[in-house]
Amino acid sequence: MYFNRKKGAIFSPGDSKLLPFYNLLEKHQKSLDGSALYEEMVEIYEGLETDLREEKENAQKVKLA
Repeated sequence: MYFNRKKGAIFSPGDSKLLPFYNLLEKHQKSLDGSALYEEMVEIYEGLETDLREEKENAQKVKLA
């Protein structure tokens, strides 16, 4: 799943912990897209998604070791 915004698509999270944040971004996309607040929220969302993905990958590496 994804939705489009002015600066590209926002994809649904790989981790269910971020689903409420994704839903918030999607819900308010039409009214807030382009604002500094919305852009900052998208950056935070994408950063958290990256952090959670890396955390999961590192946990798998630890299990293999």
